[in-house]
Amino acid sequence: MTHERMAIIGTAQSWQKMPWTDSGLYACSLNDAYRMKGFVRADAWYDLHPLDKFYFPEGDRVHAHEVPLGHYCRPKGHLEWLAKQMIPVWLNPDYLTQYPEAANWPLARPFPKAEVEAHFGTYFASSPGWMIGQALMDGVKELHIYGIHLATDHEYIEQRPNFEMLCGTLLGRGKRTMTVKEGLRRYESAEGILVLPEASPVLSGNFQYAFESRPCAVEEPIKWELHKVQVKTMRVLTGLKQKPRWSPWVVLPDPAKGPEARERLTTHQAQERLVALEALAADWQETLARMHQAHMHG
Repeated sequence: MTHERMAIIGTAQSWQKMPWTDSGLYACSLNDAYRMKGFVRADAWYDLHPLDKFYFPEGDRVHAHEVPLGHYCRPKGHLEWLAKQMIPVWLNPDYLTQYPEAANWPLARPFPKAEVEAHFGTYFASSPGWMIGQALMDGVKELHIYGIHLATDHEYIEQRPNFEMLCGTLLGRGKRTMTVKEGLRRYESAEGILVLPEASPVLSGNFQYAFESRPCAVEEPIKWELHKVQVKTMRVLTGLKQKPRWSPWVVLPDPAKGPEARERLTTHQAQERLVALEALAADWQETLARMHQAHMHG
């Protein structure tokens, strides 16, 4: 790869900001992003997962528990789509062992994992991270990133720190500027240029630590109320489970009246309380979800 300007295109909503008509921008995408309606072009493709560890669901929707351990979801026909591409297709270094038929794919290439690790170390947490590592190693100076948000729980915790570190590596240690125009953030330094959609949470936050209040701190009282409801729910469930068949009473701890205090309810009363507690928990959870969404989107 000898391109100084490159774009990585993922599947989060901001992928639509990709300037498809910029012919000087080397467009790279990954996995099954080709399925997105309106996806125009790619100059290289990446699927670094083991080719023998794909799970092809019957329908468009699949739940995590349905995917076999160690496998990755892909649409039916994915391998056939990769096979007919006339652009470089970067694959797992062991792809020929995993799927010998790939030897006939015209532009299949083993991803240079060892070379990238020799350059940057072994800390890589996502396919886009590996893509940035290869791009930096090959001399890319201007990097555009569209549709890579890393905003779900596991992505944020596991993948985003490494991804942001690599973005910082592109820009280097010197002074940098950031401008916003037409929905894009443009970071520039003497060493590189990075372009991100404003909608992407990468390299952004909703407060400055130590100098501004943490917005989601207002959620803590709600979380505490939800926790109390969940504790009370478990007391009722435990009481119902432990009630002897011969006894008419469900005995529950009553810590508000003392560590040894007990409360007696009929089975019907206990079941009614359980329903009320579950409804209250659902209300608190909905309130938390609304507050979290408000904080995430300003």
